[in-house]
Amino acid sequence: MIKKSTILKVFHILFWLIIGSGLSFLLISGIVKEQTNQCKAVQIDFMDEKLINMIDRKEVYASLWPGRSELYPVGKNTASFDLFSLENTLVKNPWIQEADVYFDNQHILHVDIKQKNPVARLFTAEGYSYYIDDRYNLLPLKQTDHIVLPVFTNFYVNPAGMKKSDSMLLARVVSLSNFISNDPFWLAQIESVYIRPDNGFELSTQIGDHTVDLGIRSEWEPMFKKLKLLYQKFSQEDSWSRYELINLQFRDQVVCEKSDAKLLRTDTTQLDSIQVNQPIANQINPKYKPQ
Repeated sequence: MIKKSTILKVFHILFWLIIGSGLSFLLISGIVKEQTNQCKAVQIDFMDEKLINMIDRKEVYASLWPGRSELYPVGKNTASFDLFSLENTLVKNPWIQEADVYFDNQHILHVDIKQKNPVARLFTAEGYSYYIDDRYNLLPLKQTDHIVLPVFTNFYVNPAGMKKSDSMLLARVVSLSNFISNDPFWLAQIESVYIRPDNGFELSTQIGDHTVDLGIRSEWEPMFKKLKLLYQKFSQEDSWSRYELINLQFRDQVVCEKSDAKLLRTDTTQLDSIQVNQPIANQINPKYKPQ
């Protein structure tokens, strides 16, 4: 007679064999199903869609599958895609900040891209040109770009060996560019910003024959407020061609140099009190009025 303990042992073994077989079946079925899943479509989305995109969907396809048609990934086994490798390929594009590649439950391959954001156009003394983004990256030009940004000339920083002073310069370039771009008046009026060897900024303007010296300061709002008030004065007095230099680098003075080398020093505390809707010439301290 078979002992009860032996019967229980056999049942115990059979139970685990059944469980193991079931798990193996499910695992194999899942693998087979996964291997038979095919890519249904590729969907490329720009997560920060801009008015002007510096990259397009065709360029994304060309980066992922060089020399292939846009239909190439469709029909391929989803298990054959190395998603991590595809993301690494995309971020090598200098205009792509981040990339996320994944399949959804409908077997659609999603490519989500965040672009870099150019804020200024840079020109070197040798004639080379770049863009700079809001993270201080230098970006190459593109033949198809049509974008209006503040222009900086005499740029000299070498990204391969930047010093602390170079990083500070880049920060000032980005800061001033953002200030100009956010004000339609200054974006239209400022033709270019010249970077001096001492890292001071000089503005060339569309109207008038003068240069505006900002020095190495970074307090854009108060400086440009005083400059706009002076421009109102120039407009009222029709004196746009009277000065060749407007110096804003002094905290408490605006110094205007006439074309005949005479200077006009204006107390900025007086400028601060000027009302925009009143005649400016009558509100500036009389002792500083031009002769």
